[in-house]
Amino acid sequence: MTELTNLRTYISAFVTALPFSFFLLWSWRQRRLNIQDTDMAQASTKTVIIIGGSWAGINVAHGLLKEVPSAKVILINPSDDFYFNIASPRLVAKPNDIPREKYIYPIVPLFNKYANVKQNFELVLGKATSLDLHGKNVIVQDVNNGTTKTLAYDYVVLASGSTSNATTGTGSFQVPFKQSGTTEVEAELKAAQEAIKSAKKIIIGGAGAVGVEFAAEVAEAHPSVEVTLLTNSDNVLVNLREPTRQKAAKLLKQKGVKILTGKTVTSASKDSAGKWNVVIADGQTLTSDIYVSTTGVLPNNEFIPSSLLNKNGWVEVNNHFVSKADSSVYAVGDITQYSARLVSRISGQVPVLISNLKADITGNGKRAAYKDDPSLMIVVPIGKSTGTGQTGSFTPPGFLVSFVKGKDYFTGSGKKFIAG
Repeated sequence: MTELTNLRTYISAFVTALPFSFFLLWSWRQRRLNIQDTDMAQASTKTVIIIGGSWAGINVAHGLLKEVPSAKVILINPSDDFYFNIASPRLVAKPNDIPREKYIYPIVPLFNKYANVKQNFELVLGKATSLDLHGKNVIVQDVNNGTTKTLAYDYVVLASGSTSNATTGTGSFQVPFKQSGTTEVEAELKAAQEAIKSAKKIIIGGAGAVGVEFAAEVAEAHPSVEVTLLTNSDNVLVNLREPTRQKAAKLLKQKGVKILTGKTVTSASKDSAGKWNVVIADGQTLTSDIYVSTTGVLPNNEFIPSSLLNKNGWVEVNNHFVSKADSSVYAVGDITQYSARLVSRISGQVPVLISNLKADITGNGKRAAYKDDPSLMIVVPIGKSTGTGQTGSFTPPGFLVSFVKGKDYFTGSGKKFIAG
């Protein structure tokens, strides 16, 4: 009887202790798993440096913070502001039309929504001056005091984009059609605005979309100014459909813009009297108060090793946006060899890059491939209330161009393009 009582006591104690034993075992296992997870997280932490804080670079940073939260993301940019350069033709011609907060956005607040932003995101103000592929380092120069620092990376994303002669002021009056490599974009805008306001004669070289938009904006804002648009083609907007080209030329002429076709500019310089002398290939020299070049796209590649570049200076990538010369180097946007250097292409390129970079960092996930889209969709405002464009074989009516872009050059909803 005593033995039976003892057996019952032992069984009761065992049953009572069983849940507690399971709890201790579970707690021990969880601690081990947490330690393993921490070790894995630390092991998988990689540093990704993004060079360039414009359309492509900012969207790559968003993608990494979302898809690879273990990665350390360093964004290198000369300015702590983003410049909505799409609106530059109107910003220069009509200074009071669009408020500052619609085209200048502080970069850091764009990323405050991420829980890991304080630990995993850093904006470094400066210019990349050298890329050491062997040591996996980027040399960055502070644009304010000239000091340099060395940043190490596991992967680097080249998103330095492109520039133009007008943006740099090379053989052209300086107009910031793109983000320049300085912190002075607002000062550059103001200088251009003041000069255009006081000019009597302006020549614009190049009749692509920017040249056409800029000529229309200047003519609309300053009807007393003589605006001449030069093109080496037989009409404006070369490579677009003939109905689109004809419509653009008609609208420009209605605004008083003089179009000279078959004119190739060989040089342009400012003389001692402050006048611009524009030399044409046929030997003619045109004179104006201001000459603005809207032709040519130049790669921002001064810091990029030649082994990564093609013969024209663009970064050669495969359809995963990985450099053909170095698998730790990615590139996206204007700096790559893809010739359609349009902001609209960024939305199709960045997700492909993020997918492949995520797979490289984590060892998981599918790799994606980019297929360049040969189709063209473009809208070209010609002043505030009309314009033209091309979507496949369709030329949109002027009121539609005005509604879509012409009224504010997308600045009303601009931040959503870089908000992530």
